[in-house]
Amino acid sequence: TMIDVWSTGCVIGELMLGQPLFPGENGADQLVEIIKILGTPNKEQIIAMNPKYNQFKFPIIKAYPWQKLFNPKTEPTALDFISKLLVYEPKKRLKPMEALGHEFFDELRDQRLKLPNGEKLPDLFNFTKEEISQITEEQLDYLVPKWYKKLGQQLISSYFILAHNK
Repeated sequence: TMIDVWSTGCVIGELMLGQPLFPGENGADQLVEIIKILGTPNKEQIIAMNPKYNQFKFPIIKAYPWQKLFNPKTEPTALDFISKLLVYEPKKRLKPMEALGHEFFDELRDQRLKLPNGEKLPDLFNFTKEEISQITEEQLDYLVPKWYKKLGQQLISSYFILAHNK
């Protein structure tokens, strides 16, 4: 769900920051912390998050730049990735399969990449028909590296055709 995408953004942000991104004792505290970073949501953003909410009384705060929040050496692709997961409007967040295609994960598409212990990576591209059905052929083409396609092009093509012809 898009709540899971938000949660994933929080976890990745916390791993990058080394501490909670939005600390708080309760939901209200956390909302204040979110506003400190993302800025005050406008009426449309609030309605997109919760159509039943009708009290729009938040202090006006400008968004805090991601590059100032994280270590200056943080890769721009990581900042871009976080900024596309942690968005007020759920429908504007990256969908899970779109997130996997973000350039933040490009290193994982390198056939030479190894785990820290020198072992090969596990199979990262054996997507299910259901997962493939959530993306376009163009997205699948970017998501699955060429070297992997050579190993199982027929299977990937068949999955795509089956997933989109339900």
